[in-house]
Amino acid sequence: MTRQRPSLYQGAGQAMLRAAAHTTEPTMPPWPASTAPVEQWRAWLNTVWSDTDFRRTVSQASPHLVEQVQAIIDGRTPKVRRVRRAALATARYAIRYARRSTPYGLFAGVAPLGFDQATSVRFGEEHQAVTRPDPVELDEMLSAWESDAARMADAEVCVNTLIRQRDQHIHVPSEGDAEFRLALSPALRLVLDLARSPIAYRQLADKLAAEFPAVSDTARDRLLGELLRVRLLRSSLRAPATIAEPASVLPPAAHTQAASLRAAYDLRLDADVRLPEQVLTEAETAATILARLVTHPNGTPTWRRWIEQFTEHYGENNNVPVEAATDPNRGVGFPAGFVTASEPPRPMSRRDRLLLELAGTAAAAEGSRTIALTGAMIEELEAAAGDKPQDLAPHLELAAQVHASSVQALDRGDFRLRVLTVSRSAGSMTGRFWHLLPGNEATYANLPTVDPEAELAQLSFHAGRVPADLLTRAPQALPRVVSVGEFRHSEPHVLFPRDLSVTVTDGRPQLVESATGKRLELLAPTAINFLWNNYTPPMARFLGEISRAASPQVTWFDWGAAWTLPFTPALTYRRTILTTARWKIRSRTLPARTAPLQQWADQLHAWRARFRVPERVLLAEDDQQLPLDLTRDVDLDLLRAHLDANPFGIATLHDAPPPDADGWIGGRSHSIVVPLARRS
Repeated sequence: MTRQRPSLYQGAGQAMLRAAAHTTEPTMPPWPASTAPVEQWRAWLNTVWSDTDFRRTVSQASPHLVEQVQAIIDGRTPKVRRVRRAALATARYAIRYARRSTPYGLFAGVAPLGFDQATSVRFGEEHQAVTRPDPVELDEMLSAWESDAARMADAEVCVNTLIRQRDQHIHVPSEGDAEFRLALSPALRLVLDLARSPIAYRQLADKLAAEFPAVSDTARDRLLGELLRVRLLRSSLRAPATIAEPASVLPPAAHTQAASLRAAYDLRLDADVRLPEQVLTEAETAATILARLVTHPNGTPTWRRWIEQFTEHYGENNNVPVEAATDPNRGVGFPAGFVTASEPPRPMSRRDRLLLELAGTAAAAEGSRTIALTGAMIEELEAAAGDKPQDLAPHLELAAQVHASSVQALDRGDFRLRVLTVSRSAGSMTGRFWHLLPGNEATYANLPTVDPEAELAQLSFHAGRVPADLLTRAPQALPRVVSVGEFRHSEPHVLFPRDLSVTVTDGRPQLVESATGKRLELLAPTAINFLWNNYTPPMARFLGEISRAASPQVTWFDWGAAWTLPFTPALTYRRTILTTARWKIRSRTLPARTAPLQQWADQLHAWRARFRVPERVLLAEDDQQLPLDLTRDVDLDLLRAHLDANPFGIATLHDAPPPDADGWIGGRSHSIVVPLARRS
């Protein structure tokens, strides 16, 4: 019987397995020297490229690389520098092919994950690839349709709810954090009035013609095409984010054209995996410890400042329309950093000093790569973070790896749970795969809320950058939707920013439906990190975060000021690795990029000896980690290329799992995602 531990969280919703589709790398011959002639690089690429499955997998992920490699193999790219760059890119994919579990095209996929009394693992070969049009190619196609008045005649359009009016100009969000500014002309005023709700393109054009008869048809169509191009108008060709298949809303001719575009793949694995319930217990315990070790128990400084500014401007218990409150001229604007990255440096805190002491003691005095946290240490770190939290984050998702050498070892409790990341809410990591696991989204309707009286609604928005479109798409899981910047009809279950207000009560902000006074909290099932402010419209981030703005922000373990150290140790609690050992190396400590690889490697190995860095590490690249074996020349060259390309000349390395960590799952690279909810 599994021993229960006191925990603040419990499993909720459908857990998910993420795993590589392949278990072995393609054959890679010895890595050529940096000075090797083109023929050696061509031979290396030719050998790796002879693996048919690998070639097909990479072809789907990077058609441009495929063209480059094929040109090299055919002898059409004689420049060594280009050939070597293509070989490095191919090597990255070769390593990822069997050693990374993050779902990506045909490299890795997902499957439902269950918990039972004992472990059971089945993997078949009938993986199901689900295709959707590539977001970039689809956007180009739709833009071409929207510029053609004849094709748009039967479509509908509406005003983008993200536009702002300032000083007789309309400001329209563009790609990333850029925006367009348009003068508020009489014709534009009429468009804004007529298309506040969806209107047929033909009808809008006719009304413009009647109001401005001196304007030619060509000029009128050019105006509407330009308004669609800059996104002031949204057309019915652009499916809202609750529709997983964006081409499904297109008229027949456009749908046929979309079917010919390059496909983006999601992979549902032919797998049935169940883990012992003690793994779930360990995940609940890990979430509990990370919730106790949060940096900001009552909201981030950015949100605390915004709440103070709002209260000074409007007072407490006053409902203020969201669009007015977030207007920088009429209200207090968005929190700092929502529009541009402008978060001021964080002052040194008591928590920072305590963590610096812990890390320094482990590195200098004890020579240890691991600190085993005790109850007393956790209590001390809790106290150092400041006031106790008023409440808990109501739900979250924890991604982790299960390390066990065999099924038998796992069943007898001989395993480690290695935390990879923690998301802001349930659905953040799993939501974009709900279309692969139909019906699972229904389990998210019963998640708790910060305010027990609040209704949970689903946030739906387009990504700020077109390539990330599929990351925001998730089927509707909740009865009501808050739509931001999309084409949608007004329906009883749909709310827009104009329908919402914000108030502050007892220092806690709340989102309110203006017409009814009903309090709302929003679930954003998107894999986009809101901190990437050029991927998330500020309004979407604001609505997604505000109800939890005064609650603890549970994330992966934050070392605070100790992140600047060249080394931080692993932190463990019982069977959980909360964070792994981490090293930081700077390019200035190694020979210049023109030095021979062997000379560079000798210096690297000397640095490894000083800092006790193992041979097998994970190279952190944004939120991804690339496994490297620092005894292989190809991996060394990949690390060197990363250092050369990094604008700060820094590489961050993490301790890699033991070689037999995936033994229980047949050596397959994997991770699990467990949705967790606050216990009653």
